[in-house]
Amino acid sequence: MIKAFKDFFIKMSSDEGNAVRFRIIYSFCFVIHSFYAILFACFGITELMIFNIFSSFMYLTGLLAVRNNRFTIVWILLVSVEIMLHSLVCSYFLGYEYQFCLYSLAIIPVTYFMTYLDPEIKHAVVMSSVLAVIQLLVMILCMDWCGVNSSVYTGYPNALINSIARLNLVAASVILVSFSVMFIGKINFDLNVLKSQNDTLDHLANYDQLTGLRNRNHIHEIFEQYIKCTEPYCVVLGDIDDFKHVNDTYGHSAGDAVLKTVSSIIRENVGDGGEVCRWGGEEILILLKGSTENGKHTAEKILDDIRDTEVLSGKHSIKVTMTFGLCDYSDAMNIEKLISLADKRLYIGKKNGKNKVVAAN
Repeated sequence: MIKAFKDFFIKMSSDEGNAVRFRIIYSFCFVIHSFYAILFACFGITELMIFNIFSSFMYLTGLLAVRNNRFTIVWILLVSVEIMLHSLVCSYFLGYEYQFCLYSLAIIPVTYFMTYLDPEIKHAVVMSSVLAVIQLLVMILCMDWCGVNSSVYTGYPNALINSIARLNLVAASVILVSFSVMFIGKINFDLNVLKSQNDTLDHLANYDQLTGLRNRNHIHEIFEQYIKCTEPYCVVLGDIDDFKHVNDTYGHSAGDAVLKTVSSIIRENVGDGGEVCRWGGEEILILLKGSTENGKHTAEKILDDIRDTEVLSGKHSIKVTMTFGLCDYSDAMNIEKLISLADKRLYIGKKNGKNKVVAAN
């Protein structure tokens, strides 16, 4: 039950929820007008009974016809015009004290809300404002009319008049409260969508799509945080050995599989102890918290795990190694120099047999 209500609320708050919102409006109006059609029939107020019967039929037809977000302006105009006419007619026949004009007031924020949500409506605020002014003029007209002229039907007990006035006050309040809840739901839905889109854009801007590692542009921001911190850290630059041979022999899909597997191994070993970045091609840059000894131990562990791993690609089982160049924060105070030094040590490792970690010249 709770899940069904939650799903309904989410759907109602979504961009596709206009049809649901119109069904709620039309259902509520249908119930109210059906009630008044019966009530006025009981009291012999034929004109208002007939008016409410036609209104009930209109809302029932609209309830069955609303299937999607099309014709928003038609549905809202029908509601606005019907409520205006109903306020005028009821005030003329019964008097202002029955408070039928409250529906004209309640429909104003609903009009703004519903028209604003439909992107196909041009100048939605202007249209809603015009309707709001007309609704207010109708209320003033009803007040002026009832202040000067006597109602057609009079003599009903005050208890009945007050009961109907209270009913109209409650019904108008229900409309306002319901659409306030819908408005809050729509805001929360849009904020969640915006957050999700921002998260997606952030991920696209800061993370490599193949490996899931941070990309080269983002690592500079992380490095600034490391500089501000007083704790020691290391910079490790790694390169997959003979990666071109993998691509040439097994194909680029196999190369991608190797990159993803190696990246996963590195990320698992680093964990919360640092940051991993795809520096470019088959190069991976690692920022590690801790001393040179700890950094070298972690790099050696990564290298061992890579050596022991077989990458499956199609029918092929591929084994690769990596070479790492490592330096620590004391070697330089900016990222360019640290990376340059790590790259030189990586180059030394490549020249001296690959498959190793080089921490010093």
